[in-house]
Amino acid sequence: MAGVQYCISVSTPAPADPPPGVAAERDLAGALHEVSNALTVVLGWLQAAEEAGAPGPAAEALEVARAHARRGHRVARLALGAAIAEEDLERDARGLACEAIVAVQPEATRRGVVLEPVRVAEDASLGGATDALHVLLNLLLNAVSFTPAGRRVELAVGRTSEHVVFTVRDEGPGVAPERVATLFGGGGSTREGGAGVGLRHSRALAEAHGATLETAASAAGAAFELRWPVAAVRSSARHRPERASLAGRRVLVVEDDAAIRDLLELALGAQGAEVVLAPTGRALEQAIARGERFDAAVVDLSPLAEAPGALAALRAQGVPLVVASGSSVGAALDEEADAWLRKPFETAEVAEALEELLARRARDRA
Repeated sequence: MAGVQYCISVSTPAPADPPPGVAAERDLAGALHEVSNALTVVLGWLQAAEEAGAPGPAAEALEVARAHARRGHRVARLALGAAIAEEDLERDARGLACEAIVAVQPEATRRGVVLEPVRVAEDASLGGATDALHVLLNLLLNAVSFTPAGRRVELAVGRTSEHVVFTVRDEGPGVAPERVATLFGGGGSTREGGAGVGLRHSRALAEAHGATLETAASAAGAAFELRWPVAAVRSSARHRPERASLAGRRVLVVEDDAAIRDLLELALGAQGAEVVLAPTGRALEQAIARGERFDAAVVDLSPLAEAPGALAALRAQGVPLVVASGSSVGAALDEEADAWLRKPFETAEVAEALEELLARRARDRA
């Protein structure tokens, strides 16, 4: 969309310097928040590009990019403590392994490394698939980075009665014997550009799901074995709340970040909504003063500082309100809001919240 401007907000430093550990945590939280917000925008525009109908390989590349942007977005949000909807909890081992290979293929091609096709002895369903994919990607990227051009990296998938066994083998220099005991402890990396936390984090993710990650015997190069528990068979039925279409609805968006504002206009407009934008509290007050009517509203808290009565005015009109905030809205504001989305969010979450609120209002009026 022409004229989109990307705004980066910088928080004001605290009057006194916090202890080093606290400062590091704050810096990390801020960085995660910026990364997650950036990925919110990336995801939205990748979706727009997909919907524009890119041909053949370009469409496939967009699909892969969007899938992994969603994965990074989810990881950042979880690290920030944001509540997210559980998704992609179970996947078949073959599909998971193939997705990992496809994701790493461009890096392997860039380095001249040959990725062997996935060998699957027997397929099975896995729980915690998002984290399993994270571990596989880390193992494959490590293997590719250590393998000389023209040599091979292989991902094989086997099965025991209780586990799926993923084995990643490379034809690199292998792991020195003195490094094996400390390999998963972090604190240093022999990989170019590595921070020494990948294997430690991967093992922690595996253990959180009852899985194990260990080195494996290898005649040449290095090998790692990930044993992931097979998912218990369960019903696939899921309850989905009743929703109403956004087509023809007049939706107000109060948002001072231009990139997020344009993204919401694009996403909600694609579902048939007439989107009215208010970048400031003053603009919101002016819209209310003109007597404009809305079917629903998505309101960022930041612009409301200059228009403290605007939210109550919307509520007086009976407009269903979705409040977007980077922190808890608080008890007083919670009484004004019908739904709350913690930033950073995905555009699909906004649409779903609006649809559910509109369906609820229709039931209440019936």
